[in-house]
Amino acid sequence: MAHARTLTGRVVLVTGEGDLAVALATGLLAHGAVVALAGPDAGEIRGAAPPESRLLALVPAPDGTAGPALAVDAVVGHLGRLDHLVNVVAARPGAGPLMELDPPALQRVLHRDLVTPLACTQRAYRRWMAAHGGSVVNVVAETAGSGPRNIALGGLTELTEWLAAELAPLVQVHTLMPSPSLGTAAYREGAARVLCDLLTLRTDPADGPVLVLSEEPACPSMAA
Repeated sequence: MAHARTLTGRVVLVTGEGDLAVALATGLLAHGAVVALAGPDAGEIRGAAPPESRLLALVPAPDGTAGPALAVDAVVGHLGRLDHLVNVVAARPGAGPLMELDPPALQRVLHRDLVTPLACTQRAYRRWMAAHGGSVVNVVAETAGSGPRNIALGGLTELTEWLAAELAPLVQVHTLMPSPSLGTAAYREGAARVLCDLLTLRTDPADGPVLVLSEEPACPSMAA
């Protein structure tokens, strides 16, 4: 499936929380996409959305029943399609050495940063992309590192490589992550630019599915 070189009319679901999720969703709206933002910060984007843009804000219920995977159903039901899925992966650094880490805390990290993106991808594939194609991009939010974070990122790298191979060529799968040397502001700006490129252009398979943003201004390279 060849991607169009514009996002106009294309439906993009962004899942996750924090400033990066809002910034990515706002950038996609500015490029003409129809955007659904699913996460606790979804309400904040209404005021920042460009005029005449099409936005669906999906704020989870307090009891957590409207999880990110179920947001896929809402998007397909309300907007009629789902061309692209963008999972903002928190990958927050944890304090302290691994030997002092409470195992249930690591379990929560892995569920948030691995299980949830996988569940969203599975639902998007089954509800729309298996029949129509599309793309999935996991965008890692934090630039700082730690033991638990790096464990989650290692798993996310493996998950991305397996899904990219399993779903190709119908669905492209990528993960975008920052180099530790890249500042937060530069990463946010570079991630928004590279994300639009990944959603509108077919990438060279030789580049690999995991991309690391480095240098100033941020530019992507293959993960080692």
